[in-house]
Amino acid sequence: MSGAMIEVKVDDKEVREMLSQLKERTGNLKPAMSIIGQIVRSSIIKNFEAEGRPQKWQPLSMATLYLRIGGASSKKKRGGTKVGAIRKLASHKVLQDTARLKNSINSNAFSDRVEIGTNVIYGAIHQFGGAAGRGKKVTIPARPFLMVQDEDWPTIKNAVSDYLTKGLK
Repeated sequence: MSGAMIEVKVDDKEVREMLSQLKERTGNLKPAMSIIGQIVRSSIIKNFEAEGRPQKWQPLSMATLYLRIGGASSKKKRGGTKVGAIRKLASHKVLQDTARLKNSINSNAFSDRVEIGTNVIYGAIHQFGGAAGRGKKVTIPARPFLMVQDEDWPTIKNAVSDYLTKGLK
């Protein structure tokens, strides 16, 4: 009985090259982590612009608003308020008196993670809430601004996928 012999040769050069590129990219995810950091930082800035997401932050207290318009110095000699005081009160956004906290949000990418935060000392009391001031007599409500929103996850997943597959044939 004679048989036929079939030789099959698989040219897997492209597959091996693609797997090699994938291995290289997963060995150092710092570029992907940097992209994630940018996405989350942008989302945190939106948290400030919306004055809280997904739920609005507690409004500023009357005492805080009074201080922001100049306290006792905002009164005229005859006892009336300054003309622009009401307008000024309406323009005050929660956690944005000087925008220092919002502008301090930064990200630091590593090969296995990204850290996002602020170096502003009062950031923690606003994030978590608690007692503050002299004698801890003032209670500041938690206004969590360092939050990843549910709507951010698809963007993050797509960014990671794009990073891993970028340039692959």
